[in-house]
Amino acid sequence: MHNLLVVSAFTVAQALCSTLLALCIGISAAFFCSNRSFFGKKLLLSFSSIPLCMPPLLIALGFVSFFGMAGTLNTLIKTIFGLEKTPITFLYTFFGIIIAQGFYNFPLVMASVHDTWKNLPQEQAEAARLLGASELRIFRTVTIFQLMPAIVSSCMLVFLYCFFSFMIVLLFGSVGCTTLEVEIFKTARATLNFGETAKLATFETVLACIFVGFYAFLERKASQSRGTAFFQNKRYERISGFSERILAFFTFSLILIFFIAPLFSIFYNALSSSKSTFTLSTIIHIFRMKGFLNSLSTTIFVALATSFLCTAFAFSYAAFVRSFDSSDRILILRILPMIPLCLSSVVTGVLIIILVKKGSMIHLILAQVFLNWPLAFRQIYAVLSKIPEETIDAARILSHRKRDLIFRIYLPQSSRGILSALGFCFAVSAGDTTLPLVLALPKFSNLSLFTYRLASCYRFHEACAAGLILGFLCAAVFAGTNRLKN
Repeated sequence: MHNLLVVSAFTVAQALCSTLLALCIGISAAFFCSNRSFFGKKLLLSFSSIPLCMPPLLIALGFVSFFGMAGTLNTLIKTIFGLEKTPITFLYTFFGIIIAQGFYNFPLVMASVHDTWKNLPQEQAEAARLLGASELRIFRTVTIFQLMPAIVSSCMLVFLYCFFSFMIVLLFGSVGCTTLEVEIFKTARATLNFGETAKLATFETVLACIFVGFYAFLERKASQSRGTAFFQNKRYERISGFSERILAFFTFSLILIFFIAPLFSIFYNALSSSKSTFTLSTIIHIFRMKGFLNSLSTTIFVALATSFLCTAFAFSYAAFVRSFDSSDRILILRILPMIPLCLSSVVTGVLIIILVKKGSMIHLILAQVFLNWPLAFRQIYAVLSKIPEETIDAARILSHRKRDLIFRIYLPQSSRGILSALGFCFAVSAGDTTLPLVLALPKFSNLSLFTYRLASCYRFHEACAAGLILGFLCAAVFAGTNRLKN
């Protein structure tokens, strides 16, 4: 019992600290993107898609290749200063987990706050300026309250992601740094103690239900209290003033060091040899390795199957809810999409092992569909909910066949949401290391598992090359679907 409480406390603590770090960096970046003009603004805003299309494994691999004991930064410092001891060792500590997760998720906070901040009505802020209030006081007394719904909603989402964090904690967690997810995995796969596993899984799920319920409550409040003005000509000024320049330098430097550099390190190590010379030999070698092409084809097949099933089920459910409960009166219809958010990938995988004992690729696909369809539903229903009721009533008068309403109204109107859901679900499935690792399917390998096994064998150049291919695959599909919807 004591160990359970300690692990639970650590799980909540690391999720909370990671969320606070993401919040600090995200709000600061959102301020400059929403109110200032500067070089690289579009690039910074494009980072908001990285947590959606880049698997946690790649972020962990980037941090290892850049900040690891034999990483790019330590190697560079030791060469320049002639050091024998490794100078930077924070990665495999509590702070390493916090930094990796915080910077991985800060774009989610930045994107949500930026979207709200750039459209805020300016009347209250202008009135405060006329009364002599400083910009800092305006932020503390006016702007922060206007942004609060977006801040709370994005932070709760980041908290849930960090609460269920598995791969980063598995790779970076030192002795005593373990979460409920990692403990469930270890007891299920290493000790085969399913009684202890069930106890841990139940406790984690109950905690997750509490947080998800709180998240749903806050998100509902947020959707009711967003005050925005969409038709305003906002003028973006350049960064000025000593304090503003210091904040900009501090924010962008941290993003460069702890976000861009690890991602670039994957690219650098994939295209370099042990002699630090640029070469394509590692990439070519990866394609020639036994099992790579099979892993690539399996990744594409499973991701396509998962994304299409997720999107089809999410659209069907969204169309049903839009038709029969557009006014949010039936509570159970709102609760159903929240249920998978309470179950982690590890718990889902363990449940499959307990029920069927020997999983298959079909079980993997169905598990991914179960876990990811609510995310697809959110994107599709957000579009369907904006269809005017008059349009739907007119369609029903013109035709009593329900399929006409679906194929002539719902499908065309929700095409953007459907494409977004397809790209997102493909990227999540392709980058999923957790479920395949927990299920331990015989003779199964996808690109994320292939990359993980290379990294586990300390073959970092090859792991980075495989990770680079995986990253390009996820990013290409995600960007392609987003381009089509525009």
